[in-house]
Amino acid sequence: MEEPSQLVMRLKGESGKNIWICGGADIVKQLVRADVIDQYFINVMPTILGGGIRLFDGLEKERKLKLIKTKSYNGITDLVYERRINAR
Repeated sequence: MEEPSQLVMRLKGESGKNIWICGGADIVKQLVRADVIDQYFINVMPTILGGGIRLFDGLEKERKLKLIKTKSYNGITDLVYERRINAR
C-alpha cells in the first residue's frame, strides 16, 4: 500500500486539477514532513476544548506560511494559508 506522501507526490506529477486531502493529525504530519502541502485550509470553531490532539504537534522544524484568505460565517472562521518558499 502506498504511503500518503508518496501518493501525493505521484499525483502532483500527473496532469489534472488540485489534490484535496481531508484528514487528521497523523495524515497532516506525514504530508508536512514530506513537504508536499502547498495550501492549508484551517477552520477555527468557537469551542474551547482544554485538550485533544494537536494538529501540528511533533514536527521537527518550523514551516513559514502566508495568509491568503479569510472568511467568517456563523461564528466560524476559515483561514487559507500558502506555504512560503525560501521564507526568512
